[in-house]
Amino acid sequence: MLTGRFPPPFSPVMSLHRRSVLRAAGGAAVAALARPVVARAAEVTLVSWASAGQRWEFPEKGVYPLFKKNFPNIDVQIVAEPIADMLPKTAVAMAAKSDRYDVIFDDYNFSPQFIAEGALVSLEPYLDKDPAFKADIYADIPENVLDLYRDKPAAKGGKLYGLPPDSNVQLQYYRADVFAKAGLKPAETWDEAIENAKALSNGGKTKVVGTTLKRGVWAGAAFITLLRCCGGDWFDKAEPGGWHPTLDSDAGHQAFDILTRLLPYLEPTSLNAADDEANTAMLNGTWVYAPYEWGGSSMNDPKFTKFSDVWKVAVVPKGPGPKGRHAPHMGGLGLIMPVYAHHQDAAWEWIKFCCSGNKQDPAIGKAWVENAGQPARLSLLREYTKVRPYFAGLMESLPVADRFLPIPESNVLYSTVGTEVAAVVIGEKSAAQALKDMQAHATRIMTKAGYY
Repeated sequence: MLTGRFPPPFSPVMSLHRRSVLRAAGGAAVAALARPVVARAAEVTLVSWASAGQRWEFPEKGVYPLFKKNFPNIDVQIVAEPIADMLPKTAVAMAAKSDRYDVIFDDYNFSPQFIAEGALVSLEPYLDKDPAFKADIYADIPENVLDLYRDKPAAKGGKLYGLPPDSNVQLQYYRADVFAKAGLKPAETWDEAIENAKALSNGGKTKVVGTTLKRGVWAGAAFITLLRCCGGDWFDKAEPGGWHPTLDSDAGHQAFDILTRLLPYLEPTSLNAADDEANTAMLNGTWVYAPYEWGGSSMNDPKFTKFSDVWKVAVVPKGPGPKGRHAPHMGGLGLIMPVYAHHQDAAWEWIKFCCSGNKQDPAIGKAWVENAGQPARLSLLREYTKVRPYFAGLMESLPVADRFLPIPESNVLYSTVGTEVAAVVIGEKSAAQALKDMQAHATRIMTKAGYY
């Protein structure tokens, strides 16, 4: 159960319109900037909440000693939990208006929901007070990555509510030594990926292929990636409003065809795998091929695996036919500040420090990478490609990647679709019935939310 310093019970009198909350958050940030920086004036202890391990907890802890040298009066308590537990708990904490956390290192697909709830502090006032840092961020982090943390795209005047020290995208992971021995190469198409899986698994007798199919959001993302690779997507953009689901479509049937043909070669861990399980299976050698798996810096780090020199990456395979394309999901985690945080000035200093580049201090980026971090800054990805070869695949994949839905209903939609996918995987439903059901569920969700 989440604990923290909770406000009095909610009452209708306390209810605020979204815009009122956002104005209040922005005003609080501006007012805070008018005061002396709390970091220099008094002892402050921040609580920063992160997923445990690899790209999240480890790099934060890696840069913390450098932060203490610059801000000796700010202590940072890093609270870490397994990613499959931590991510849904952040939604509960925000809904409960918990003031326990000053900073949350959260998956970006929760940002639209939190922004809509008025739960995040806009970082624009802080950035405006530091134009040199703002310009450096804009020049070094791709706009589409920063857009993940805006209320709307920058091209439409969006404002930032988080900053990403981390970027991510699904990649095609393969063990170069195993592929060379088998005479295989990374797949260009999903048909080739299935042939690779079949060969590596000896026709299904020795299963060494994996992906993340845990029921809910993980399985939902796995299916939507295949849907997009086949030329489909969530909604019919040609329809008025653009919010009518197109899951039960030719592309949807093609996506399930790919998934069901891949299933016989998947190692059993896949069926309940989130990131933690997938990374463990790849690090210890249980999996030798993951045709679409989220990036992980630990794969190229000898501290975590004896296979660090032979894990390579390529772009996720594309779907069949003229509409087929490479369409990995784009991910990553950003540092966000809840409006309920007590130490917002100090929290900004921690966010800024973790997102710093060589112009601020080269040692910060170096420490972030050396402690299993996966930067969002292009300059750091380029600089450390020799240390983390998969950074090259990350940079190649980001331009063709598609984000999670940038709407508050994103997580419930992915979870609903993922539940239907899981039903097909374990044989409870046919693919045809699952497509009809996910189409109906998605339509109800969007109708209830008032999109049409």
